[in-house]
Amino acid sequence: MAVYSNLSDIKSNLPFEHELSVLLELLEKVNPCGQIYSFNEDSFILSYSLKLNLLNFKYAFPLRADVRIIGLPISLCCKGYWGEVSSVERAIEEMKGLKVVLNADPGFKRLVAGRTLSTFVFNNRFSSFEDYLKALRSSYRRRIKKALKKGEGLIVKSLDRKGFGKEHYDLYLSIMDRTQNPLEILPMQFFTDYEADFFEFIDSGSGKLLGFIQLKELGGELCFLFGGFRKEYNEPYDLYYNMLLKIIQAAIERGYRTINFGQTAEESKLKIGCTEVDKYLYLHHSNPIINKLLQRLVPIFSYKPYKIRHHVFNMDLKEASFKPEIERVKGELL
Repeated sequence: MAVYSNLSDIKSNLPFEHELSVLLELLEKVNPCGQIYSFNEDSFILSYSLKLNLLNFKYAFPLRADVRIIGLPISLCCKGYWGEVSSVERAIEEMKGLKVVLNADPGFKRLVAGRTLSTFVFNNRFSSFEDYLKALRSSYRRRIKKALKKGEGLIVKSLDRKGFGKEHYDLYLSIMDRTQNPLEILPMQFFTDYEADFFEFIDSGSGKLLGFIQLKELGGELCFLFGGFRKEYNEPYDLYYNMLLKIIQAAIERGYRTINFGQTAEESKLKIGCTEVDKYLYLHHSNPIINKLLQRLVPIFSYKPYKIRHHVFNMDLKEASFKPEIERVKGELL
């Protein structure tokens, strides 16, 4: 396979959209971590080096190891490989040492498989935020209206990325401090250099900055990239809930069909109407003895998903959503 350390040096066509190329080239500058781009006619693999806690999804002692991650060098729920799955699998097996494939789809046959953090996706079928509220079942609508009521003391306004300052960045760092074993901590330069949309949440009484969200269109989806908020203001303003609801409102106003809310905070995201999408991790070591041991240990590495099912929307909305698919299947049977 051809191997490059700089994406700009690759002259052949890339298997992903230009917007992702822009992000990856910026990450080479602001988050250098041994990025390698490997490809042939059938596959393209992005990997980087990391000292990873293999028990990242367990509240247990840390087990750190030098790993080559197959994935994006940023905490986004996107896979880091493209092309023919069997070709990708062969290429990963030929790499030396321990490899972890993150945020993968099912399909690999020989690599050791486990679960990683699920992704939460909101399918937008609404013409207005009011339509969204009307479609909710009464208990979920009450919960959201309660959050909106608490949020009346907030001023929410857009922010130019060049106005992103130390106060905003400290809020991001506060989230990293509360995160179990973050994969990376991005420098402030990422937020000021990467072209994305920001909204900030301000206390209308004191003018104090309480939180922010960063949004970006990637692959036709509106993606929730990063955010930060003052934990002590979360309860009085229902701050995190209002941040999530602002994302839905922005997506509806802009006509996005899909919002990718990313990973973590499962309960909150499911209760506003997101769907959980399973994601997988795969492990492989070039030493066959260690690789055999990984097959026994992989349940320890795996994420245990959120088990409660929330029926957020009214049944008539569900029926309307599935009707086109039902009619299509009926047509095929006739």
